[in-house]
Amino acid sequence: MTDEQIVRGVVKWFDLSKGFGFIIADGVAQDILVHVNVVRSFGRTALTVGDTVSLSYEETPRGLQAREVLEIVEEAPDPAVHTPEPSISDELRAARLKWFDKSKGYGFVNVFGTSEDVFVHVDVLRAGGLLDAQMGEAVCVVLTRGAKGASATAVFAWETATGWKAAQPD
Repeated sequence: MTDEQIVRGVVKWFDLSKGFGFIIADGVAQDILVHVNVVRSFGRTALTVGDTVSLSYEETPRGLQAREVLEIVEEAPDPAVHTPEPSISDELRAARLKWFDKSKGYGFVNVFGTSEDVFVHVDVLRAGGLLDAQMGEAVCVVLTRGAKGASATAVFAWETATGWKAAQPD
């Protein structure tokens, strides 16, 4: 085992259900494993792909492992990347953002006309350019259904989606 080192890297992937993920850091030959408990000690429940993380790590018999998260800088949306538009095959549903917690990486929307809460992941909001959406904000969503209920596969700004929908042929 070697001494603890501090490094800055980017989240390669993180799976909350598995309880771990990996960080890629310049000058470090292998990925650094980061366990969910290390992230929770920082006050977050998950990491998001692309976020920059400063952390201390150590070499263990099983590889490099994070010991402490020191800082998390959320990935800012790239203004050069065009926000996706709905596909003609998408069934858009009007909804409102019920609540969203960036530190947890998820939240819920309410679809108009139903009482069902629909899960929305931070990556889905980020892809739609809505990472700074406010609670109660009107949005349009594309849903999928799984064993745990409905989840949003895409979220669009109300103005974008309603304008797009109105422009489509009958």
